[in-house]
Amino acid sequence: MTRRLLAALVLATLTWGCLPRATREPEPRLFQCHRARGNITIDGKIDEPAWQAAQVLDDFRLPISLERPQSASSVRVLWDDECLYFAMVMEDLDVYGMKTEHDTRTWEDDVAELFVKPSAADHPYYEIHVNPRNTKLDLFFPRRGAGTFDRFTPWSSGMRSAVIVKGTLNNWRDKDKGWLVEAAIPLKAFAATTPKPQLGDRWRFAFCRYDYSVHLENGRELSSTALLTKASFHTFEAYDDMEFAE
Repeated sequence: MTRRLLAALVLATLTWGCLPRATREPEPRLFQCHRARGNITIDGKIDEPAWQAAQVLDDFRLPISLERPQSASSVRVLWDDECLYFAMVMEDLDVYGMKTEHDTRTWEDDVAELFVKPSAADHPYYEIHVNPRNTKLDLFFPRRGAGTFDRFTPWSSGMRSAVIVKGTLNNWRDKDKGWLVEAAIPLKAFAATTPKPQLGDRWRFAFCRYDYSVHLENGRELSSTALLTKASFHTFEAYDDMEFAE
């Protein structure tokens, strides 16, 4: 082997080692959405025995860095023959919510969000918001990137929700403890893309959160149960699997 050829091989090896690796989305994790045992009253108290038996998802992460957020959150999910239920508990030193009109830009407030994609292979997915005033936004996207949110607001989830604020809403001069959302979404709301789930079915999902606070270093923090490698909650390639279980 000539010196010139050897040098070329060494240069090629060094150059290849310096090339950036393609960012790959993490493999989806599997969570259990257990069947609710007994009735659930949507009052924000989450004191029914069914909630105590639900799996707790408390591993919220920041997008890209995947570090733990400063403001902790946890969520529980249940289902029955009629509804998908969730209860999200959020620590928050500065609870903030201004929007009072349905289907407005609730992500400009503190907000709890649920993204649901019943089929990993098909394009459609759903986005549902609740802010600390119990103002709701619900969206159905037939395809990601096909228009702004205004185009997809005509869909209604029919969700019932209740909010409890532990503190004083919109008073940044004091310190709050946080807020809680309890909600029931009729399963028929997803009928446009999927039938009612059966035992063992899996849907892709992510619970997400916007937190605006004078106590946060950058004034705002986004976090999600999904391990998002991009700064977008619409990165459904990174969503986890929710299995409908007993």
